[in-house]
Amino acid sequence: MKRAAYGWIAGASLPLWILGLIGCQEGELLLKETTSLTAEAAEPTADEPAYTVLQRRDDRVIAALPNRMILIAQDLPTAPVVTAQAWVKTGSLYEQEHVGAGLSHFLEHLVSGGSTTNRTEEQSTAALGRMGAATNAATSLDTVRYYITTTTPHTAEAVDLLSDWMRNNVVSEREFERERQVIQSEFSMGQGDPGRIQWKLTQEARYAATPSHPGAHPTIGYLDEFLDVTRDELAAFYRRMYAPNNLVFLVVGDIDPDAVIRQLADLWGDAQPQELPDLSFPLPVGEPEPVEVTGVAAISRPRVRLFWPGVRLGAEHDFALDVLAGVLGGGESSRLVRELRDERQLVTAIDAYNFSAHWGEGFFGIDYELADPDAAAAVREAVEAQLDRLRLEPVTDAELDRVKRRTRARVLKSGQSAAAVAGRLARDVIAAGDPDYSIKYADAIQRLTPADLTAAAVALLDPDDASVVRLEPIGDGEAIAPRTRPDTHDSDGGPVEPVDLDNAVLLSRLAAATETAAAEPVTSGEPQVRKLGNGLTVIVQRSTVAPAVAMQLYTRGGLLAEEPGREGVANAAYAMLRRGTTQRSADELAETIDDLGATLGVGSGNNTGYVTATALSENWTEVAALMAEVVTQPAFDPDQWDTVRPRLLAAIDRATDRWSGELRAEFRQAYYGDHPWSQLPLGRKDVVAELTAEELRSFYESRLAASRSVLAVVGDVGPEAAFAVVESLFGSLPAGAADAEPPTPAPPTPGLSLVQTDKPIVAAQVGYGPGITRDSPDYAALRVLSRVIGDFPAGWLQQELRGRGPGLVYASSAGNVTGLAPGYFTMLFNATPETGEEALRRTLAVAVRARTELVDDATLARAKAKVLTDEFTGRQTHADLAAGQALDLLYGVDDLTGRALLQQVESLTAEDLRAAARRYLGEPVVVVLSREPLDEASLEELIDTGS
Repeated sequence: MKRAAYGWIAGASLPLWILGLIGCQEGELLLKETTSLTAEAAEPTADEPAYTVLQRRDDRVIAALPNRMILIAQDLPTAPVVTAQAWVKTGSLYEQEHVGAGLSHFLEHLVSGGSTTNRTEEQSTAALGRMGAATNAATSLDTVRYYITTTTPHTAEAVDLLSDWMRNNVVSEREFERERQVIQSEFSMGQGDPGRIQWKLTQEARYAATPSHPGAHPTIGYLDEFLDVTRDELAAFYRRMYAPNNLVFLVVGDIDPDAVIRQLADLWGDAQPQELPDLSFPLPVGEPEPVEVTGVAAISRPRVRLFWPGVRLGAEHDFALDVLAGVLGGGESSRLVRELRDERQLVTAIDAYNFSAHWGEGFFGIDYELADPDAAAAVREAVEAQLDRLRLEPVTDAELDRVKRRTRARVLKSGQSAAAVAGRLARDVIAAGDPDYSIKYADAIQRLTPADLTAAAVALLDPDDASVVRLEPIGDGEAIAPRTRPDTHDSDGGPVEPVDLDNAVLLSRLAAATETAAAEPVTSGEPQVRKLGNGLTVIVQRSTVAPAVAMQLYTRGGLLAEEPGREGVANAAYAMLRRGTTQRSADELAETIDDLGATLGVGSGNNTGYVTATALSENWTEVAALMAEVVTQPAFDPDQWDTVRPRLLAAIDRATDRWSGELRAEFRQAYYGDHPWSQLPLGRKDVVAELTAEELRSFYESRLAASRSVLAVVGDVGPEAAFAVVESLFGSLPAGAADAEPPTPAPPTPGLSLVQTDKPIVAAQVGYGPGITRDSPDYAALRVLSRVIGDFPAGWLQQELRGRGPGLVYASSAGNVTGLAPGYFTMLFNATPETGEEALRRTLAVAVRARTELVDDATLARAKAKVLTDEFTGRQTHADLAAGQALDLLYGVDDLTGRALLQQVESLTAEDLRAAARRYLGEPVVVVLSREPLDEASLEELIDTGS
């Protein structure tokens, strides 16, 4: 498995009725009428900026401006969606004299949507609203990534807006002060996030021998050093690093690539390249010594990371380490998963991976969660034994072929959405100077031999060289203090490696790597629906966006099928479906799935149980047969239940390790009382601990019914062939009785629940109900209302909590929860003890505003446009299409294309939204998590007056 620093539907042209909903105006960029363009770009005239085309395909143009800015435009006509992304090589590794202060991350908060010399922050927010755009940014070790995702008619506006952010930000003093407050909340959130804590410890341990290496320090920085950053330092860093010759700009989606390249050339043609800083990274002297570091987090079981110094991306042994990770811990059939999780039950989860980077040597890691603290020595011994085995004997041909096929399948199935393709292109270009590096990587993996893997294990995986990062459960009353710079001596005068950020380096590689190639046209059809004789509803839709097929079977059930107080049976029953059938053992099933490069998932949620699968189109019928076998012939072996039960119990504990999971669990309990939805879908620990395999079999068989199930098949397969295969495999599924009406929850009891937490944060969730079911005629109104309130960054809630005055929170959201039973409308946020009460006051005021105020025309149009973007974005991949279609029919909504919903959305008025708010946003149920004592009486008074 690769964890690299670089990383790794359907529809034709938009019909006129959707263009009408979008409200495309004269002069805007219209959608293409065909799915491919072959005309060459016009030669630039004296009035047009020149650019050099590095690659031209039917679907893609890669170009370079004279200022060395790299431009990529990729046509992906799977849905009327486009993402514009800007990647700047200015992550925390490149902060020079400011390393450890988090400047790259701080600046990300200001540049994304901030004021420029052309627009105020408010004007940017309004523009995003008009587009119905989804926007955000992220900072890593080596890049900062910005994106705007919208519908195709707004392509030009998205490109213009993102370009303005990159070129012309003013680093406003007001925005600087507000975002400094927001990031302080993010620091607090990180202290309660086990994953972030373990990664920061890993950075420290990995560079223990070279503490002056910038990779030793957290991307967000150290709180004390972050607070010392001035506005002028941040502005200077922006001018220093946001240069066209340090930037890659991508636009991917249903676009005209040549038109996009011409627009970018026009916007950036006069931007001058800059002299980027001279950088260098220290090199280790001698062989690194293993180190051990330990931290604490709000977790239930110890977590351990063993890691070994690795290699650079693409260097000798890199690909072999990827395959070794797959052999050890890359799937259900891998060695460590079988031995330590399933057979010996010493861990509840285990994973192996190879982290490699273009900027320096990475590491090979093995992560696991101990089933019991006393198992630590036994697990370490078993891991070392497996490493010795890799060093002494060749990996079997079967294991090697299995990982090769999984790798090939993963690459072929990737890239079904605009965002996924843009991310892959950006990482491949920045890390390797090759837009098709991922594809060539998959080909290179196929050429590896067992001897290559043995050589890598001998060279790099000596068991005695492992460093250890331990995360222990926090003690009662113990607090997690903000991290500060370790008290280590930074070595000076040692060997260093120069770092050249200028795109000239990438351009030279691109010139050698790119080649002209024909692109396969993407085709798709309308979804077709048939009902089998046993009552099973089947949906088939053809899409050739990838040579793959997704299959999703949903059955009414989940928590709604469980007796109050017995929650957890459904999830446990479905978890057992992967653990063997009457035809195959659990190991044989896992090997067969992995050998095909397929995936097979099972689970249970609020409303349904489900079995899902993905496969390459060349062998989708074999995977469909495995899926049918799992559904119709599960073994429910008691010995297998003994191995699954501890993992489910650990998963229940992990569900509340982060603040968001704990808040969700506490809110559901407060809102739903004794209804099954009072629990998370994983259920209750005491129930799961006492279940037997026979009870699980009985529950599953009682719920298995074709008449209350829907199977969707989406991908590169002909509908008639697909219907025939499904009929042969699922036609014997028992019809079953008609499903009973799901239990209706009692009306919630308004009021406050104040919950003590061990996480250093204040977080609150506000819920209103009774809400609606998915098939309610008010669904469209509440969906639009949720975007009026919760759309980032223009939503009322976000403006109250982050856009007006000081930034009170780091994260906030709003949405409408629905299903087969009535849900609720909710708003939530995280904050600090100092800002929590004011954030709650403003949150409650937003609901009052929705009940009393008519939204203006611009706000209504913004919210409608965002629903449109969300709907199309969720219809890009085979799996997303299959899941959405199956669930809609199961919920009683016959709208497979989404056209009915979009027409309902377009017809809504401001009065419709206010009426919906008055019906559904009444007295709130409020849950507040806090580690610090809060004034409960004051909060209760706030809720009473704010309702």
